[in-house]
Amino acid sequence: MKNIYCISIVLIAISICLVWSETNVTPSEQCEGQNFEGLRERIQVKPCSKKGCKLRKGTNTTVIFKFKPEHEVKTLVNDVYAIVAGLPLPFLGVTGASACAHVTRSSDGSPVSCPLAAGEEYTYSNVFPIESYYPNVDLRVHWALLDGKKNVICFEVPAVITPARRN
Repeated sequence: MKNIYCISIVLIAISICLVWSETNVTPSEQCEGQNFEGLRERIQVKPCSKKGCKLRKGTNTTVIFKFKPEHEVKTLVNDVYAIVAGLPLPFLGVTGASACAHVTRSSDGSPVSCPLAAGEEYTYSNVFPIESYYPNVDLRVHWALLDGKKNVICFEVPAVITPARRN
């Protein structure tokens, strides 16, 4: 009887851990023509954690993801835009900006700088404002890190920009 009780406790603890870990992952999709292994487990957009992230105007959104370059990366540049009604609209101030200063080594969190070594896992983390002038709209956020014209990682997240909270 004591063993059944212990097994039940362990199963409950495992279930809680699985649910907790699932809520820290933001559902994302591969960019067309790309295949990054384990992509869905690598992406977090905070404060959202479910499909159709709500990005509230006047707030900040944190984007965190892990990536492992297949080749040495000399420069790392953000390529970020919203896809609205099939049209790509760049996020001003983000698209084209260097991403090197926002990368750490995944194993110990230590800061790194470009160039990045092939085969090592890195974490990108940055905070972005959801500007008040953005329209209220359903969209897909396309996010890529580029080394020249080559994708180091690329993903898309369904989202909606919503009005700011009223006081």
